[in-house]
Amino acid sequence: MRTLLAVFIPALLALSPLPAGQLDVAVIQFPEEKTPEELNAAFSGQSLAEITNSNRTMTKEAYLKGGYVLFTQSLPVGRGTGFKSSTRIKDARADVDGWLGGGDLDVTITLMEGVEAGLRSFQKTNYRGRGPLATGSPRVLSMKQVKGKAPSVVKGKTKIDRYMYTTVVVAQYTP
Repeated sequence: MRTLLAVFIPALLALSPLPAGQLDVAVIQFPEEKTPEELNAAFSGQSLAEITNSNRTMTKEAYLKGGYVLFTQSLPVGRGTGFKSSTRIKDARADVDGWLGGGDLDVTITLMEGVEAGLRSFQKTNYRGRGPLATGSPRVLSMKQVKGKAPSVVKGKTKIDRYMYTTVVVAQYTP
């Protein structure tokens, strides 16, 4: 009987899934130029779920203030596993697909917004992040910076305004 238990228990433990931790992912847009090194330093010691609990980043860290939260979600994920999630709020849909394993995270976030204009049309945006993800602090997985000019009209006069924004995919894993 003991021999049977000695063989059976390790087999059950090998087949059982690894305990899941919590993976927080977010897409944040800042209205100015940022660097990944400074963002990672500012995110250290922060909780991504608490910072992104509104449509703006809520933190005392000056470098992170003023960020617009485009998307955030918490997922139960174990290391060495793939994950997939879909969320829909009103006319917006978000699909998250990825893999967490070997200390690396690969995640793709697809945001689709419906526009009510006669026939229904959609605006689709993809964000992808990949990189090492240690346990604890949030980490920037990808960054995109956009610079441009746009006309604006004030009191009948057209003026060209310059704009700059930085969009980042950030993730945090807590076992």
